Amino acid sequence: MTLLFRTTQNVGRVVWRQTFRTATRPSAALIETDKPNRNHSSATLSSVAYSSLSSVASSTIDRVQLSSALNARYFSAQAVNPEIKLYQYNICPFCHITKSLISYSKLDYESVEVNPLTKAELKPWSGDYKKVPIALIDEEQANGSEEIVESILDSPRVQTILEQRWSEECSNDNGADGTNKMTMQQFQESENAKKWIHFARDDLAAILYPNICSSLSDSYDAFGYVKYVDSFSSVQKMSIQYLGALAMYFAASKIKSKRNITDERATLHEALDKVEREGLQDGKLDYLSGCQCPDMGDVAVFGVLNSVKGLDAHKDAIQTRGGEVKEWYDRMHEQVLGEEAKY
Repeated sequence: MTLLFRTTQNVGRVVWRQTFRTATRPSAALIETDKPNRNHSSATLSSVAYSSLSSVASSTIDRVQLSSALNARYFSAQAVNPEIKLYQYNICPFCHITKSLISYSKLDYESVEVNPLTKAELKPWSGDYKKVPIALIDEEQANGSEEIVESILDSPRVQTILEQRWSEECSNDNGADGTNKMTMQQFQESENAKKWIHFARDDLAAILYPNICSSLSDSYDAFGYVKYVDSFSSVQKMSIQYLGALAMYFAASKIKSKRNITDERATLHEALDKVEREGLQDGKLDYLSGCQCPDMGDVAVFGVLNSVKGLDAHKDAIQTRGGEVKEWYDRMHEQVLGEEAKY
């Protein structure tokens, strides 16, 4: 902001200096007009000079108005929350990473449930991209959770909201890597944040699928959310729950084979052991960030776990397990959703 303001000031000084110099010396047009005929009246010279000065002044005013407009647009971007329309599946862990960041940033958004069988909600406008999450942010399309997260965090308004929040909640903080308090850089680009973002996306999300679809019955239950989607017809709800459950069961079986998973619950708890041991240092830390405030790594891991809330896998991983992971999850629930977790 300071850089833009100073640049605008400097541009103003240069333009007005140029105006003064131009107005106080004969223009090229005036010199050429003066050469052939030295008998022009002073009235004619004054008229030409006035016309030249008016032209320069008008150009200067246009430039100043342009600078003012750019400033207005910049400050407007800081004052107005981005308009977000998110297309999602209810049990998609990557969608919940995105939603958790939106909620943590205290933004409103419109959520559209996509039919996983037809994807009709995407076909009119999304081009070749037919996966979720996909979002329209201020009418600009963002594909996938990584691009959506980047777009949200690039918003000047979101940066202002988060920095204000951190100044109130962790102003005297010292991070695990020795930095002072939370910053935008540390929130998303620190080595610690990257480590847990990677863990959430590439490991935990994949491990959860076999845990919610370990049998056809579990897979059917996982798609029970469609009963509450008003935009789906009764026939669509039934077909999504039956066919979607079957497709997810086979997809989960492939993940188990690819990752050599023989006991999906044991594998899930091994992943949570890593969170406790490496992330929370066996309860010594409140957040994976190592700070008094969570970072994007915390938000991503929370989002993945929260995507299966209400299912047996979530109950087993959080409520039944208890311990440091549950305490961390409860803190994150308040940080992200602004309320206590209910089981």
